[in-house]
Amino acid sequence: MAAMLLGVVGCGGGDGQGAGPLKWQRTPRVFAPKTLPNDRVLSGRIRNDSLRRVDLAVQDIKLVDARGRRVAASVTFLAGFVHGLYPPTREPAKLPDSELLRTGRIARILPGKQAPITVAWRTRAGQERPTRLDYGRGVLPVPAR
Repeated sequence: MAAMLLGVVGCGGGDGQGAGPLKWQRTPRVFAPKTLPNDRVLSGRIRNDSLRRVDLAVQDIKLVDARGRRVAASVTFLAGFVHGLYPPTREPAKLPDSELLRTGRIARILPGKQAPITVAWRTRAGQERPTRLDYGRGVLPVPAR
């Protein structure tokens, strides 16, 4: 029984939304910049369908292929770019949560609310395409393109 449950959670739901408290607000966009044909960028919004706040950090997000192998990626909880308050070489050892939220390094998503997410990766020859974002408590499917 436990193996069946793990299989269901690991594979995502049949509705194209994944499994867990987070769902895509709409199908996210995946595109390849014209000047970087091996690069991909996913941009979308995630919605908290649970009854509790969901806290995420960029290091919690794993981009994985169909076999569960990790694909190197950069993640931010922003739809654009913001400059940090501190120079990169003189950043405090512990940043306040307000700065982590503002710069998209963490997200706090209240029940029924949503947050942006942007994920970028580079495809390699022979590498399988990523199929899902694993955030520890669930997974979100990654569209083919």
